Amino acid sequence: MTLSKQHAVQRRVPGAVRWVALLGMALLCWGLGPATASAQQRVGFVNPQRLIDESNIGRTAQQDLAKLGKEKDRQIRESAKAINELKSRLADATLSDSEQRTLESKLQILYEQHDRLIQKSNEDIQFEEARLIQFIMKRADTSLREIANENGFAMVLTDPKIIGYIDDSADLTDLVIQDLNQRY
Repeated sequence: MTLSKQHAVQRRVPGAVRWVALLGMALLCWGLGPATASAQQRVGFVNPQRLIDESNIGRTAQQDLAKLGKEKDRQIRESAKAINELKSRLADATLSDSEQRTLESKLQILYEQHDRLIQKSNEDIQFEEARLIQFIMKRADTSLREIANENGFAMVLTDPKIIGYIDDSADLTDLVIQDLNQRY
């Protein structure tokens, strides 16, 4: 499993506070306006994960992220290979005590560098995932606003975890994907 796949789940986990606020805003929109205004103003939904998975721009971004993940994996494999080579040298029974201690010290340094490389790789991939998601959502914002205005939606939610039920008529995801594919 590549590092990018390992972190795919993490990009789907938004902050709970943001979504509670969105839910509160949705409830306010439904409950505060006059009956005629609330009937005309609807709340829609867009699934950001589907935008990423199904739009052309999202697929391109995922391919770029996969390339980064493969490069990070290659670097980690090279680091592990250097560790294994040094461990093989340490197995040589003809080493003097000072050579043995020197190689053990180098091995410890390689282990520490390897651990830092893994940590840095994970951080780099997480950063790039967040950046690509932000890039896609910024591009989708124009489409989303136009579609929402055309269809009478006063608010559009983007977190599937705060929604218990969504009528198909409120799910704008397919329309936004189509518009994104036409634009980009």
